Amino acid sequence: MPRELPPLNAVRAFEAAGRNLSISKAARELGVSSGAVSHQVRLLEEYFGLPLFLRETRRVSLTSAGQACLPALTAGLDRIEEAVHRMNQAQKPGRVSVSVEISFAERWLVPRLARFRATYPEVVVELMGRPLDLEAAVYKSNFAIAYGSRRFQGLIVERMMSEYVYPVCSPTFASAYGLERPSDLRRGAPLLHDDTMARNAWYPDWSTWLSGQGQHDVDTAAGNRFTASSMALQAACEGDGIALGRGALVASDLRSGRLIAPFGIAHAPSFDYFVVGLPAALEQPQVAVFRDWLLDEGAKEGAALRPTG
Repeated sequence: MPRELPPLNAVRAFEAAGRNLSISKAARELGVSSGAVSHQVRLLEEYFGLPLFLRETRRVSLTSAGQACLPALTAGLDRIEEAVHRMNQAQKPGRVSVSVEISFAERWLVPRLARFRATYPEVVVELMGRPLDLEAAVYKSNFAIAYGSRRFQGLIVERMMSEYVYPVCSPTFASAYGLERPSDLRRGAPLLHDDTMARNAWYPDWSTWLSGQGQHDVDTAAGNRFTASSMALQAACEGDGIALGRGALVASDLRSGRLIAPFGIAHAPSFDYFVVGLPAALEQPQVAVFRDWLLDEGAKEGAALRPTG
């Protein structure tokens, strides 16, 4: 029997307005006028015979009926978007899209892509930078590279490698502050803070790392803060302070001598990196090729992520 569906334009307008709790924000998101959004929402209310919004002078709020239907409509539009993305991907044979945190891509993955390209020239890799939130990433790409210690429900999860976290700084910075052991940080060496990672309970911050070394009288609130790991590490390379570095992100700088691990003490392993995706996406031949290559690269990394001092 035919599906009983409301007007899809009206559904899109209501979903955007309900998710944002704003007609004007929904209009900007959809690229239409506020009046057009209001008109489509009224059409949906007429379709259901129920008010979906309580309209106030400067804001809107959902009625109980609006609250009841919004999550399902949002999920439905997400699945439509996923289907469109899958269709577009199917028209691009040999293309693999990967959702990945930008700092990890810049410092670990991108430097390795030339090797992959040399072996598999027929596969085109599309990297999609994202914030840490993984919720929608696997629906907008073939798979995601994720990290943490949490479970990923309803997805295929394959471990790439474990991560080690330890202090890193430039050689000149270490010399200037006489950094040979953790207690030397009490001399006032500026600490650099990676707020991107600090939002995750499983990632050690300076307080955690220092407590693990028996150091409790270092001011861990002071120091510059950064919203990307790559920025904090660049500041460390420039001699602006000492940062807690992820082994995968600092390995090349340690090899080149731009950074050193003055104490050689890691908070390890702090978490794992994973390849995370939907079964249908990971089964595509070109996706499987890149996934297997990534897992092999992670296995090779192994103990190389540990600090050497």
